[in-house]
Amino acid sequence: MDILIVYASSGRGLKKDADILQSTITSMGHDCRVENLPPTSEWRSRLSHYRYRLISRYLPKSVGNLYYNIRAAIAKAKPCKSKVELVIHLENLQLSNLNRSRNHWLIPNQEWFIESRLPYLRFVDRIQCKTRHAVEVFSRLHSNAAYLGFTGTEKASSPRLADKAPNLAIHIAGNSQFKGTRAVLDCWLQHPEWPKLIVISQHLKASDYSSDNIEIASNLTNQEIEMLWQKARFAVLPSEVEGYGQVLAEALANGCVTVTTDAPPMNELVEECRGYLAEPEENQPFRLGTRFKVSKRSLQKVIDKALSESPEHLDRIAHNATQWYALNHQAFLSRLTKAVNELAEQPQDQSGRAPQEKPVR
Repeated sequence: MDILIVYASSGRGLKKDADILQSTITSMGHDCRVENLPPTSEWRSRLSHYRYRLISRYLPKSVGNLYYNIRAAIAKAKPCKSKVELVIHLENLQLSNLNRSRNHWLIPNQEWFIESRLPYLRFVDRIQCKTRHAVEVFSRLHSNAAYLGFTGTEKASSPRLADKAPNLAIHIAGNSQFKGTRAVLDCWLQHPEWPKLIVISQHLKASDYSSDNIEIASNLTNQEIEMLWQKARFAVLPSEVEGYGQVLAEALANGCVTVTTDAPPMNELVEECRGYLAEPEENQPFRLGTRFKVSKRSLQKVIDKALSESPEHLDRIAHNATQWYALNHQAFLSRLTKAVNELAEQPQDQSGRAPQEKPVR
């Protein structure tokens, strides 16, 4: 099959997702390429948002459906240089690529799905969900939402737990402001006796937090980040929202003792047998997902517990984490292979039929 993966630039996360998918699909013997589209301009995003709200509020549903059907028909009718057998849209549906194929999959991140594109879900054949939580969300919006799962980069070998620095913790926020960074730093500032914490963030300066056991870093290379993963004993990652949780997957893969939020989808990746969970103190709707915030008190309690455990107990947790990661990786490859091969075997007159739409809220 000839397969195209499309996504709009938004940072390292989607690029990594695209690279993982491309590598996996290519290894199956299919042709697969990636197109990184420029992000939608702010004024276009605002226009789409207001138009969607106006149509939803003031027009009969039949008129709204007619409008979206016409827009999709125009998009599909536009000439294109190259057709493919399957387009995989990452995070959001890219309307400009509906003309590239008869078959379309969406692998969404519910917390970043754009509301104004909800009416176009009917033109996707299948929604492949990274988490069980995403299946729950998108099953209400589409009749063919399936669990695919996801993974991180393939590890050549298991991490050497003996090489871990027992007094090193990391918190990786990158360009995101939804990783619970403030709660982590507030906790650490009150505990100078805790291990050294390295925070990787594009939004903080080293001068913002003065403490002997806190280091703020930014603009690290992938190799430098990988070295930190391999060395750190603890990964403190109380994310507020995640589409899948690549940062959590990396922590597990590298045998870090991981602390995260006890809420979906974070607690799908990190369970108590392979990490520590902090209770959120509040939650609020966030696009199609939910934003969960842990309290400083809850986070401090969990970190204290992790730090008080014996090295042998922490090694067991780290071993469980790496074992789960390896099993999850293979299960994801199996599900993706099955889904792609099933589509490849379908007759052409069947593979392009879109499923019946479910009502959009």
